[in-house]
This record gives sequence, C-alpha cells and structure tokens, in this order.
Amino acid sequence: FDEHESSSFLQVPCGKCERGRCNGSPNQECTIGMSYQEGSSWSAFEAKDMCYIGGPHSHPLLKDNGGDEDIDPFHAKAFTFEMTFGCQTKLTGLFKTQMADGIMGMDNAVTAFWSQMYKHKLMDSKSFSLCFTRQPTAERVGNEAGAMTMGGYDKRFHKTPMVYSFNKNSNSGFFSVRIRKVYLRDGAAGESAKAINPDARLILLDADENSLNRGNVIVDSGTTDTYFTKAIASQFKAAYEQLTGNSYSHAPMQLPPDGLNKLPTILIQICGDTGLNQRLHKKTRRCGRG
Repeated sequence: FDEHESSSFLQVPCGKCERGRCNGSPNQECTIGMSYQEGSSWSAFEAKDMCYIGGPHSHPLLKDNGGDEDIDPFHAKAFTFEMTFGCQTKLTGLFKTQMADGIMGMDNAVTAFWSQMYKHKLMDSKSFSLCFTRQPTAERVGNEAGAMTMGGYDKRFHKTPMVYSFNKNSNSGFFSVRIRKVYLRDGAAGESAKAINPDARLILLDADENSLNRGNVIVDSGTTDTYFTKAIASQFKAAYEQLTGNSYSHAPMQLPPDGLNKLPTILIQICGDTGLNQRLHKKTRRCGRG
C-alpha cells in the first residue's frame, strides 16, 4: 500500500488519536506499535482511508456491480467504509519473512476491523467467524487459507454443530477462554475434531484444570504459533513419542505428505457456555471461571 497513490488517504492528527499516542514534533503523528511473543514487532502511525474486503486480488473495484450476493467479489465495493488503521513504518521478525507482512486487528476493541464495520452499519451483528484450512504447500504469492465471515457465520463450512464458549475476561480486549482438557490423537484420525476413525488412539494429558489455565489463555487469530503452559511439557513430549515413535523437537524436519498427515492432532477442550449450549447442558460439567 502506497499512501501517496491514494487520494482519500488521511493521516490522523494529534488530538484525534483513536488508539495511538501523539509523538509531538516534528511529525505530530499518532504512533502505535505492537510486539509479539515470538519476537516480531511493528511500528506505525494512525491513518484513515476507504476500505472494503472480499474483492478481486488483481485490481480494485471502482464501483459496485449492483448484486445481492455478499460472497460475490464484484459486490464487495458495497461494503466500503472509512477505516482507521496503522500505516506501518517499521517491521521486525516474521513480518519480514512470512507471506503476510501486515496484520488485521480482530481483537475485542472498538478499533478492531470488525467493530469498525459494525459502527458503519455494514454488519447487523457484532460477530465474525474464521474457518481455517491447510494446504499441502505454501507459495509466496499466497494460498487459500480458509474463509472469514463478517457479521455471523456460514453453516456451509461446518463439519460439526457449532458450540459456544464464554469470554472469560471481556474487558481485556482479548478473547479469553478456559481450557478443560488437552489430548493428543493419532494423526490417522484426520485433522477435524471429529475423527474419521473412531478407534484412533487418543491420549489425555494428565493435568488439572488450574495448571492448564496458568496465566491468561486467549484465542488469537494473529499469531503464527500456539503456546502451551510448561506444566504439560513432559506429558506432551511423552504422548508425542508414543504416537510417532520420535522425540518431540522444534528443529525443522522434512516429511513426505503421508508423514505429515501422520503427525498427531492436538485436541483442546474449551469450557462451554452452558446458557448458549442448552442442548448440551445436561451432558457437560460446568467449568470454573476462576
């Protein structure tokens, strides 16, 4: 994105910062930044420009096609709004090497992308959903990684009925959850939580609920890694070796496609919201929120 090529680009002046802080002279910018656990970071200044999502990758849309199908990429122009965002001036770590060189804020905040869409009355509900898929290879030009639905969810992507969890700390800006149990399952049972082989070996990690939830457990769509508490490290490694015959390691490895598919699937059982999961209420234990 080159702001100098946009006639609608605006830099947010000091005194009107929405998330950042005024850095004073000489630039008088609203500066923002973020650092991540694995070492990446970015710095930016607040700006505004017209934005829509879901359109063609090859060219911008100058007008809407007048359609009524929300999944039609040539209808995406109808969802245009003035978005406040961070125009990045510095990147470190994985932002310089991975395919994605920016990040979309989807946190539980008024400045989040989904929240701004709702504010501009382009969504009827304060909700969005992410459905992920995995490709066998990665290309620098990009890969199909799944689908994002704004304002709700799309049942066509569901392989199993949807269930709900509660946001343990709704005032933090994060989507905080409470873990109940963690399992490792034989990779031959498939990637979905619903096993294609009901007899596949399943190993429950012997850890109490409080140990699993040390610190603040969050669901974060922007991270490139999944972090677990050290309290389950020894059990995780033992279960991994039982299922694969190899020791767990962070070192890079080369695997044929069938070898990749045989890697264990990690199943994380999250405490549900019994009020929303009425059909399951009598079958599940209510989890602690402490």
